[in-house]
Amino acid sequence: MVYFRSTDIEQKNWKRLLWSVPDELLFYLSKGEEIAIIDKSSNKGKIEHIFIPILNDLLNEMYFDEIPRMKNLKDHFKFAKDEFKKCKQLERKFKFWKDKIQYPLRLNGYTHKVKKEPNLLN
Repeated sequence: MVYFRSTDIEQKNWKRLLWSVPDELLFYLSKGEEIAIIDKSSNKGKIEHIFIPILNDLLNEMYFDEIPRMKNLKDHFKFAKDEFKKCKQLERKFKFWKDKIQYPLRLNGYTHKVKKEPNLLN
């Protein structure tokens, strides 16, 4: 169970998003396991359509020297990648797994549509 804030995606707060990636996720990728992040949302699903594609691009570039695929999200990619330059601890967290993660990555996001909850404060 992990919590990624959609407002962090909207605000391009990749520092918090990347720190929110649990070590267990990287561990299971190193075992060749498929990771499925299921987002419950009444909207488009920012986890599925932004966070997971960018995380895949970051990891594929870092671990396998692949060129990022998500050209339409290049601003998010730049913000995310810049966080590794700013924070060496964060970079080490991910680089630790460089020779352990198996190719291809099996990291996917899915959105489960839910109805918006009523605001009980109104």
